[in-house]
Amino acid sequence: MKSRALFALAGAACLSLSAVAADNPFEALKSKMKPGLYTYDMEMDMGAGMPKMPPGMAGNPMKHTFQHCVTPEDIHRGEVGKGGRGMPENCEIKDFKASGNSVDYTTVCKPSTDGKGPPGGMQAHSHMTFNDGGYVMNMEMDGPGRPGGPPMHMKQHMVAKYLGDCPPK
Repeated sequence: MKSRALFALAGAACLSLSAVAADNPFEALKSKMKPGLYTYDMEMDMGAGMPKMPPGMAGNPMKHTFQHCVTPEDIHRGEVGKGGRGMPENCEIKDFKASGNSVDYTTVCKPSTDGKGPPGGMQAHSHMTFNDGGYVMNMEMDGPGRPGGPPMHMKQHMVAKYLGDCPPK
């Protein structure tokens, strides 16, 4: 289902703090994230214009909760997202700004021809605020949508809460 692929891409865009250059702008955030088990409550509103949505879903927020163990290696690599998937290769971080416990940045993805990213490209603005128990992220993403269809606009709100040590493997 196309909406699942979009949900996965949005999740990767939100959860990935991948380095895009040797002078990684996310380096300053490493002290704000600690290894351990987190629970993520994510709500995504894909708007009424999303193509091929099942009846009743268009315009209604989708909610998803999951847990993920963030390892010291994830933090070192700048990847704190679910499964360490990182960001698609055709995406980059721009306009990164940090102030206190908050950051703002834009993720820009060029159109993908390999099926690993959005075929028409996309741009997302993210704002994260870290606290002792995790962080809150808000993201707005825009893209061209399907050919002949309306442009895509999506909003996502995520709350990540630290639960404690990761369970033994």
